[in-house]
Amino acid sequence: MKQEPVGLFEKYFIIWFRIVTERIWTGDKKVRNTFLVILGFGILNGFLLTGSVKDFFRLGEAAVYDIPSTLYGLNDKGEYEPIAEYYKFSRIPVKLEQLKSEETNYSTDNRHKLIQCFLSTEDNSFYSHNGIDLKGIARAFVVNLMAGRVKEGASTITQQVARLKFLSIERSIARKAREAWLAILLELVYPKDKILEVYLNEIPLGHGTIGVGAASRFYFRKEVQDVTWGEAAILASLTTRPTQFSPIVNPVSSMNKVRVVFRKLVENGRMTVADAEKEFGILEEYYTNLNRSPNDSAFSDRLNKFPYVTEYIRKNLIRSIGSSRLYNGGLKIYSTIQIRHQEEAEKALLPALQRQTIESNQRAFRNIDAFDDLYGSGYSLIADLNDLPEFKFKISKIERTFSSAYQEDIRDEFSALNLLTGDDYLGDTLDKNFTSQSTKDHLLPVEGSLIAIRPETGYITALVGGSGFRSDNQQIRPFQAFRQPGSAFKPILYAAAMDHSGKNPDPEKNVTPATLFADSPLQYLMEDGDEWAPENYSSEYSGFILLRKALEQSKNSVAVRVLEQVGLSNLMESLRGLLQLQGRDIPYNFSVSLGSFELTPYELTRAYAALASGGKTVNPISVLYVEDNAGKVIKDFRKDYEDVERKQIISKEAAFLITSMMKDVVEEGTGRGVLSYGLNRKAYGKTGTTNNFRDAWFVGYTPELVTSVWFGYDVGTISLGRGMTGGKLSAPVWGRFMARALEKEPPKEFPWLSEVKISKRTVCRMSGKLPSGQCHDLLEEYFIPQTVPKDVCNDHGSAWNVVETKTQNPVTQKPAEPKKQDTKVEKKPSESKPPKRKKSVFSGDEEIDY
Repeated sequence: MKQEPVGLFEKYFIIWFRIVTERIWTGDKKVRNTFLVILGFGILNGFLLTGSVKDFFRLGEAAVYDIPSTLYGLNDKGEYEPIAEYYKFSRIPVKLEQLKSEETNYSTDNRHKLIQCFLSTEDNSFYSHNGIDLKGIARAFVVNLMAGRVKEGASTITQQVARLKFLSIERSIARKAREAWLAILLELVYPKDKILEVYLNEIPLGHGTIGVGAASRFYFRKEVQDVTWGEAAILASLTTRPTQFSPIVNPVSSMNKVRVVFRKLVENGRMTVADAEKEFGILEEYYTNLNRSPNDSAFSDRLNKFPYVTEYIRKNLIRSIGSSRLYNGGLKIYSTIQIRHQEEAEKALLPALQRQTIESNQRAFRNIDAFDDLYGSGYSLIADLNDLPEFKFKISKIERTFSSAYQEDIRDEFSALNLLTGDDYLGDTLDKNFTSQSTKDHLLPVEGSLIAIRPETGYITALVGGSGFRSDNQQIRPFQAFRQPGSAFKPILYAAAMDHSGKNPDPEKNVTPATLFADSPLQYLMEDGDEWAPENYSSEYSGFILLRKALEQSKNSVAVRVLEQVGLSNLMESLRGLLQLQGRDIPYNFSVSLGSFELTPYELTRAYAALASGGKTVNPISVLYVEDNAGKVIKDFRKDYEDVERKQIISKEAAFLITSMMKDVVEEGTGRGVLSYGLNRKAYGKTGTTNNFRDAWFVGYTPELVTSVWFGYDVGTISLGRGMTGGKLSAPVWGRFMARALEKEPPKEFPWLSEVKISKRTVCRMSGKLPSGQCHDLLEEYFIPQTVPKDVCNDHGSAWNVVETKTQNPVTQKPAEPKKQDTKVEKKPSESKPPKRKKSVFSGDEEIDY
């Protein structure tokens, strides 16, 4: 039978053990040597149970705190200002030097009142022991033995520091032994004042506060160095069971525990009985005026000016630097958010969403018992067969019914009756119920999005993600809401088409602002046999129309004809480059021209930013760099941003042309609502409204800023209401935001304009061709040099000469352009409006009568 081979270490240990034992039991001192060996093994075992070699290397961590991180934004002076904090527990580190000596005659000890309170209650002999208080241990043993329970602890402040920094709260002999061991090491390494400072900054004091600095600000709304004797006593009373003795949760228990603290101060000679009674009497006013919810926490008190911005940046930073470092590292995060822009974004969007919620008047689904009523009996059988959980509601049907009836009917009657009785308590209760209601009378909230980006730098300066950041509404819609852009997509399509024509000129297929397209009904037979008939919103058509005018009036049929003329395959590369979609592609069908596929507001804004940058891609950024607590840059996002190449997707000339066309949309077309708030600079943009008024958009820019505004319901099938277009809802919000946000910034021109090579020609407004002697309605238009029209207009026949001759009468004005009848195929004015056609899936947002 084979035996297990003996290793080299085992051989050496056996030899060493034999030598040692021979020496122990050789000679006349066998008993003494045996005792020493047993004692040595006992000490070694005790060390292995209570200590570790690693402990010597961990002692430096004792003076390192988990500090909240701070997010900064730019104010009007160009200076960084705190706008948010990141932490799980509130902590405000306090230096012992900040707690100045007392000038009162209460005690011979002139330390700060807070220090005296904590020393009296936790460890009165702190400055005299070496980490372990043997007398205190003996005293606690006797007290607990007589009480028959754990009534008094024996841990010194140093031991508590060891537990708070390195150990768990487990109650066991092994943990207490390690606590004592680590306390001795701490006393060897740190001076007493430093250990006390660590303790005051690490002790949990309830409601999410760690340390006396955060607790003082939470409980008393003041800095810790300014607390009174009574307030210091409250903080010292919270060390054992913060929830039970919290003045907010249990005021009576708190007062009783504070009495104990004052009694300790008297027993330890730090105060006289008269002084203690005086200070306790002053404290009673605090309890009398205390009116706070027991559920209050320091987390709700944290600095958080702009919740949507805070949450968006938090999610991104967790991916790059980790949650532990973000919450505890004391980082300084410098963002691109401009405080003025963000404030104006919220002032513009949030009230508009609240008004639109009432205006749209869409009720939330309330028949939640329908499933139970119809299928409740069968569900139990299905649950038994498939091991499904029990079907139940959090509240009963009676409670839901009463709550609904009370909110919609009974509450108003109570309010009216209370006006007669004048009961203040009932009135306050009703008012509180009204104000705490998140949505009025079960109305579904209209949601929205606003995001603003600097076109040259990509800096995100403002971000609003919805109607209000709450526990039930935390979706950051600029990045997470996938919605159809509708007509807001047309500028991207037209820019790509004009760019293609500039690079591949073809007199028969060139697309320019002066290209003439037929605005007439369309009908396509799809591969599956269905028909697709894209329509203008009003089902009215203008005959032949120039592309510039078609964009101004948001003509759907023209958008489809542009795509049909150029070819989707010829535009796909440019469209992909402008949109920069991640993980998905643009659908390969003609409905793309009407914005039928889903984009996020961020993606659409980024595409417009490329147009505002002269056709060059923009890489948005929200955080510039992150510093640690010592001021060292630990993550520089600017380097990552600079490493990403900005590609020239379309030519500067194409970007110039679409920009000039969107200027007409704002000044004369569907985007005139932008001018409602006195925007003092040129603006360029486009409205967008999807079928059945489900989405309302305005996306546009100035040379300084690109911004998108979206309105809609989270449920994409719900309508905002008849007539709720992008021009009516989103354009005014966009205009208000841009006017206020850019108020202190001087207007400027696009920096790339000097590099644009554009030809300017006079063309016939009717045909878009070079004018002949018969053309009298002329237009100055811009062209990419390769696409300048060469044909001379010959569309004015004898019939038109008659009309034009009439217009030469100095008394008679020129007829309005849309009424010219020469653009009709049948050459006859229509006698009546065409019959209403069934709406297609894709509708535009040309101007309607509101």
